[in-house]
Amino acid sequence: MTRIPPALIRAKRTDRFMTGIITMGGFLIIAAVLGILVFIGREALPLARSGKSRTNPSLQVAPVAGLLADESGKVIGLLRPDSGVECIALPSGTPLATLQDGPVRPWKQATEPSSRGEFAVLDQENKLFFGRLNWEKPSGDPDPTHWTPTVEWNGGMPASMDTLLAVRALPPSGLATQPSYRVLASGKDGLSWTEWSEGALTWKSITIPELQDTTQAIWSADGAHLWAGTRSGNLHFLSMEGEPTLNSSLAFGEPVTALGFVLGQTSLLVGGEQGKLLACQAIKKEDAFLLQWFHQFEKLNGPIRGFKSSLRDKRFLAWSPNHVVVDHLTTENRIFSASAQDTRHASLSARGEFIYAASSTGELRSWSMDAPHPEISAKVLWGKVHYEGYEKPEQVWQSSGGTDDFEPKLSLMPLVFGTLKGTLFAMLFALPLALFGALYTSQFAHPRLKNIIKPAVEIMAALPSVVLGFLAGLVLAPLLEKSAIHVILLPFFALLAACIVAPLWIRMPKGFRLGWGQGRETLWLIPAIFIGLGLCIVLAPSFERIFLGGDFRAWLLAKHSITYDQRNAIVVGFAMGFAVIPIIFSVSEDALSSVPKALTSASLACGASPWQTAWRVVVPTASPGIFSAIMVGLGRAIGETMIVLMATGNTPLMDWSPFNGMRTLAANIAVEAPEAPVHGTLYRVLFLTALLLFALTFLLNTGAEVIRQHLRKRYETF
Repeated sequence: MTRIPPALIRAKRTDRFMTGIITMGGFLIIAAVLGILVFIGREALPLARSGKSRTNPSLQVAPVAGLLADESGKVIGLLRPDSGVECIALPSGTPLATLQDGPVRPWKQATEPSSRGEFAVLDQENKLFFGRLNWEKPSGDPDPTHWTPTVEWNGGMPASMDTLLAVRALPPSGLATQPSYRVLASGKDGLSWTEWSEGALTWKSITIPELQDTTQAIWSADGAHLWAGTRSGNLHFLSMEGEPTLNSSLAFGEPVTALGFVLGQTSLLVGGEQGKLLACQAIKKEDAFLLQWFHQFEKLNGPIRGFKSSLRDKRFLAWSPNHVVVDHLTTENRIFSASAQDTRHASLSARGEFIYAASSTGELRSWSMDAPHPEISAKVLWGKVHYEGYEKPEQVWQSSGGTDDFEPKLSLMPLVFGTLKGTLFAMLFALPLALFGALYTSQFAHPRLKNIIKPAVEIMAALPSVVLGFLAGLVLAPLLEKSAIHVILLPFFALLAACIVAPLWIRMPKGFRLGWGQGRETLWLIPAIFIGLGLCIVLAPSFERIFLGGDFRAWLLAKHSITYDQRNAIVVGFAMGFAVIPIIFSVSEDALSSVPKALTSASLACGASPWQTAWRVVVPTASPGIFSAIMVGLGRAIGETMIVLMATGNTPLMDWSPFNGMRTLAANIAVEAPEAPVHGTLYRVLFLTALLLFALTFLLNTGAEVIRQHLRKRYETF
């Protein structure tokens, strides 16, 4: 029996141990990648979940003239004509402190409280009062029974009217400390309006014929305009500065029964007698206003009686005698819907989490709703949406604004477009230089020149992307802006210089051509480029003056309506292409150099020229490796962050112009992540963006591997 040497036993044991370590490392890498993918998917998944609601126990209260819910959902205020303002704690129904002061009861009329607690009252003595309901909460005390309801009353002027149609509280201006109010009412003589800050009311008549059958009205946020809906089914928009003037009108199609604003008080909600529900906006064009219906929602069962808006987002509550719904303005989705018989009044909490409805008999119904991301839908992410202030539906990314009532615009299409645009310009610059450079270096260059070119190009890969982005944004972008016409003309002048210099090569002595020609042709590009550059410096100003009116950027704007941005796609293409070239060059050069010499020798022996051999034998044989190099470079360009972040303006535009910037998926994550609230909508959309970027690169790599294997099988017989 042959005895196995101890050294061989130790070697096999070491081999098994290292095999296990390597296998374990491979599995750990796969597990880590899958774990990252699962985590990203889990954070993005809540965007696809629909809202959930729960019915809470109902309470019995006295009949009310209006409801106002606290944002916590723990207290609700009741407007009662016979006893004034009362508040109860929920869900127990425990009464809070009763407010005894205020207008003389019973009230003749009370308007529905706005989402901010503002309402108006016509008391028993025909005096008009303006109130605002609020709660004083001891710091850190969550018990609503310890909260004190307060109403701030203003007014108290005698008012002769039949119906109070609209009231708007305007913030104090100048040195004033008290708000002013604009009021619209109807009486025996038709419509009249007034503005009150102190003293008696001075009513002014509105004699516009189109408004004689007005059923609903609402003031704009600044009180400068008035919206009026009529029994004949029309919506009118009036200017109330000076003499009332009818600016524009729209046909609604059925009697208008309710008007209201969503958060921001820009989009007007219009409800009809047959449950029709639309949103309208007024866009100022030049000196006129353009009214347009820009959102349409599912109809309600019965005539719409009122609206309440959330104070956190663009969701709103609408109700009819038999139906209570919550819709979202931007997505047009119905988040909540419930049947509620004999509903007279309803309210939505400030955060949109609680819904209340009161019947004529005093039954108070309530629901809880969980819809953390109502502003997201497939249409918002991928389709065109008609946003506030826009004349038509568009795909826009704008995650934040200057005010709390901003409407988020979270379309991913501009980011995908920007990623493709940046990648395209980078590859257009990098591919020809890298591939032809690799082909020349591997097949034609002199060995000494090859030993210089290849290490020099590979050293380029060691440059950090942040350095390339820094140089591109602060050096290349201003230089290109100043010398854009020179850069555009340089290839043509360099080619012209090469065509002029080339015939001189034939006249050179044969010894010189043999010593400095074969394998060193690239050196002769240097003088051609410098000659072309000199021609550019001399002739480009004259070219710009004669053909472009003396200013390239002004010519672009005047003739083609193209704005030249300093940090644009050309700058990104140069900088990102500079980062991609070393990868494509190195992998392609290795693939081309690995082609067996027997193939090239056989081709040359059959009479083919070196160029024919390179193009018809070497390139097809090395095509799997070349394709892999292109895909690796493409993946690098798609995922590049710092260069795009620093070398472009990060403007999410959908424009193929090379003179405009873009925003890519990767750069958007870097820009928005610091400002995204954890578990908020933007936070989860960024994770969805990361998931999309992962899927995009995965599909590219998978497709590239399939094609590479196909090419490998096709040419493996060589």
